[in-house]
Amino acid sequence: MGGREHVLAGLLLCTMGAAMTAAQTLPADSVENALPAISRGGFVAPGSDEAATLAAIARAVRADAARAWQAGDPMALSVEIVAVDWADASLGCPRPGLSYTQALVPGWRLLVRDGAREAVYHASHRGQWLPCPRAPAAPPSDAAR
Repeated sequence: MGGREHVLAGLLLCTMGAAMTAAQTLPADSVENALPAISRGGFVAPGSDEAATLAAIARAVRADAARAWQAGDPMALSVEIVAVDWADASLGCPRPGLSYTQALVPGWRLLVRDGAREAVYHASHRGQWLPCPRAPAAPPSDAAR
């Protein structure tokens, strides 16, 4: 293949990739893979058990909230945790214009507080977590398990 063919092949691949949605470009081996990239949020490696994973997620969301609030010690922030089965891979925090894998995703809703400030985070048992600023401070009654 010559230089011109490489350029044409590259343009074709770019054009095909632009037509794919975020969910189509990711492997389908887990529900969380359909979660689109966000400006904040992250992933912690799942622990040896559910409690270890939850402890790692709680540390991560405390650190994230402390950074966002420019607070001192992240461990000074309180965290309330509720187990939830999310209805889809958005973890209860869908972004407009995106579609998500429709499958139950076990996880948690974390409410981080520092005095009058509070932030809601959603997480999965597989270690994915994200802030969900549009979520209400109280969990929906049908989401908690």
